[in-house]
Amino acid sequence: MAYTHSNAGNVNSFGTNQVFKQCQFVVFCVLSLLGLSAINSVQAVDECDSFLSCCDTGGNCRQFYLGGIVGADFATLDKIPPDTTIPNQSIFTAGGTVGLRLMRNNGALRFEFEGRGRDQLEDTRNLIGLDVTWRASDSWSTMVNVWRDYKPFESLGMYAGGGIGAGGYRWNLTQPEPTIDIGGSDRVSNFAWQAGGGLFYEISKRATVDLGYRFFSISESTIEYNFFGTQTAPTNFAASELLLTVRIYEPFRRWR
Repeated sequence: MAYTHSNAGNVNSFGTNQVFKQCQFVVFCVLSLLGLSAINSVQAVDECDSFLSCCDTGGNCRQFYLGGIVGADFATLDKIPPDTTIPNQSIFTAGGTVGLRLMRNNGALRFEFEGRGRDQLEDTRNLIGLDVTWRASDSWSTMVNVWRDYKPFESLGMYAGGGIGAGGYRWNLTQPEPTIDIGGSDRVSNFAWQAGGGLFYEISKRATVDLGYRFFSISESTIEYNFFGTQTAPTNFAASELLLTVRIYEPFRRWR
């Protein structure tokens, strides 16, 4: 009897084993990648306080921030050539900001909402033999700003930008010792804008202090007052401002 031997079964079995091992390797690699992606996703989520404050694994960061502002205004009221009702008076200003910082390779781009108030402007002049007082009180402004930060050094940088919004004040004309009907009071509100820049220093990754200059202006409005009958006149407010600002990034996250 003759016997024949075939390697076909062994070859098929060996080929099947190789394919099986390759499939195992591929599955292992896929699961490993999925696992790493999941870990990275968890880490990214852990870094996020909210949609507004998050840094993804690629290094693209956005940070919510709150800020406080104090400073000095060198303000004018009713600038009508060739004269100005109240020229270059120094007053105090203060307010706050809510913003979002988008990190860039050489700095950041910041979008913010700002609200501020200002001290009273007041000046008394002699007009046709009578002392008359002009006054701008309850001054306010709300602005939407865009700032571009440029940081050539590790902690020190500069910025520039501006904003638009609205501003207003209460305009008054009074006589300290009224003898005739001269006076008036009117609420003023109109379009406002500002532009400027400055220097900033990063105290830490979460806190920045900056010193900046801005020119701020409220557009011209028309007011009514009594001066031997009803009169109308233009009124406007403008100021050169020197401001100190402190910004805290991700203020609701545990300090680290």
